[in-house]
Amino acid sequence: MFITDIKYYRYETPLKKPFKTALRTVEVIESIYVFIETNYEDVIGVGEAVPTYVITGDTKGGIEAAIDEVFKPLLINRPLTKDLLDEIHQVIVGNTSAKAAIDIALYDLLAQEAELPLYQYIKHNPGNKSLETCYTVSLNDADEMVEDGLRYVEDGFNHLKIKVGKDDVSTDLNRLQALRSSLPSEVILSADANQAWDEKGARHALKHFDEADLNIESIEQPVGRYEYKVLGALSQAFKIPLMVDEGLFSIHDAERLVEVGATNIWNIKLMKTGGIHQALKIHDIAKGEAIPCMVGCMMETHVSVTAALHFSLAAEQVNRVDFDAPLMVVERQVEGGITYEGAKVTVSEGTGLGIDRESLYKKVSS
Repeated sequence: MFITDIKYYRYETPLKKPFKTALRTVEVIESIYVFIETNYEDVIGVGEAVPTYVITGDTKGGIEAAIDEVFKPLLINRPLTKDLLDEIHQVIVGNTSAKAAIDIALYDLLAQEAELPLYQYIKHNPGNKSLETCYTVSLNDADEMVEDGLRYVEDGFNHLKIKVGKDDVSTDLNRLQALRSSLPSEVILSADANQAWDEKGARHALKHFDEADLNIESIEQPVGRYEYKVLGALSQAFKIPLMVDEGLFSIHDAERLVEVGATNIWNIKLMKTGGIHQALKIHDIAKGEAIPCMVGCMMETHVSVTAALHFSLAAEQVNRVDFDAPLMVVERQVEGGITYEGAKVTVSEGTGLGIDRESLYKKVSS
C-alpha cells in the first residue's frame, strides 16, 4: 500500500456553551481534519489537529504549513510502514498537533491494513473495550458551576474536574465548597489550574485546599510548563496528589519528571505528544515507574478523541480518561468511533478508528 495524497480541511464546531479555563475561553472547536489517501481507493486514513496555541503553540496556519511543506513531501509516494511514525517526529521540531493528525491517520491506515480495530492493532487481545470519562466544569460563578455540576451528575458522570486558578484562592475555595456541599458525597472532584500560579501562589493555594478537607482527588498542573523541580517539590509536599498535564509533552519531559519525583499522576494527550506513537513511549516510562495515567484531550472532536480512546484501551497504566469535549458540541461530525453512554465511553468494532470516513469527508469538504 502506497500513500498517494494528503488532504486537509478546516471545520468549526460550535459548543453548546462557552468553555472557560484559567488560560482561555472557547466557543467553537476549530479542527483541521486530515485525510491520507492510498493507491487503494477505498482505504483512507483520517486524523484531526486542533490549534491550541496557548498550550501547544500550534495555530491553524502553522498546522497547514507543516502538512504542505513537511509532511506531504515526506510521505507522498511512500509505502505504508510503521517506520513512518518515527520519521514524522524526526523531520520537524515541535508542531505536535500537526504531527498528531498525521500520526493518527497513519495508525488508522495501518490498522485497516491489518483488518483490526486500532486498539487491537496497538496491543493484541487487550482487556476492556470501554472506560469511564470525567466531565469538566468550566470557570463561572459558584452558582452556575453548581448548576452545571448537578446536571452532569444527573447525566451519569461520577467524576467532575473543576477548573480553578483564574481568580483568588478564596473564590476557588468557595466554588469547590459549594460543589462539594451540593453534590452527592460519592462524586469524585478533582481540580485543574492550567498553570495558573507561580511556586508561591501554588503553595498558598494547595495549603488552603489541603486544610479545607474537600476530598479533592487531584490538582492538575498548578505551575508552568517547564517548572519540573517545582512540580516535583509540590508533589511531595501536600496531601492532594498532583497531576502533570502541560508539563508532559515528550519523552524528555517524562524522564525529567521521574528525576524530580513528579510522579503522582500523568495526563497524556495526543495533541501534546504528537500522536499515539510517542504517547506509547511516554506510557512505557510511566509503566516502568508504576505511575498511574489519565488520557485527556484538548477541545477536540470525535475523530482525535476516538484515537485517544483506542490508545487508552491499549495502555496498561491508564486508569482514567477525560474525553468530555465531544459531548460539549452542538452537532456530532462523524458516525462511528467513540460512543457515550453516560460516563461510559466505548469504541466501535470497525477496522482502524472505526469511523465513517466517507461521510466525514463529504461533510468537511463541502
